[in-house]
Amino acid sequence: MPTYQWRCPLCQTARDVICRVADRNEPQTCDCAPMGVDMNREITPAMVNPDIAPYRAVTGDKAGQLITSRKAHKEFLKRNRLVEVGDQKPADTSKFRKTVTRREIREELRRVVPEVLRKSRKKA
Repeated sequence: MPTYQWRCPLCQTARDVICRVADRNEPQTCDCAPMGVDMNREITPAMVNPDIAPYRAVTGDKAGQLITSRKAHKEFLKRNRLVEVGDQKPADTSKFRKTVTRREIREELRRVVPEVLRKSRKKA
C-alpha cells in the first residue's frame, strides 16, 4: 500500500499514513488544537526501494555465481532450502522431509528384500 504524507497547517507536524489508494483523500486530523485541525495532504515523490546489490553465492547450486536480483535471490533460497537470517522468521524445519543417505537406503533394501522374496515364494 502506498504512503501519503499529511502536514498540520498550525504546528507543521508531518505524518505518514499508509492506506489504500481509494482512501488517500480521507481527512486526517492533528491533535495540536482542542478540537483537532484538518491536516493537508502533501504531494511527495513515490518511495522506491532499490533491488538488492549483486552478491556471489557461497553455497548451493549457484556456488561462486552472481545473484543479481531479489527474485533470483528468493528462488535460490527456496531451491536450496536455505533460510535467510535477518528480519524474516525462519521456516519450520519439522515439515521438511528427512534426508536419507544412500547407505541407509542400501541397508534397508538388504534387510527388506529377502523377507519380501520369502513371502512371495510362500504364496506361489
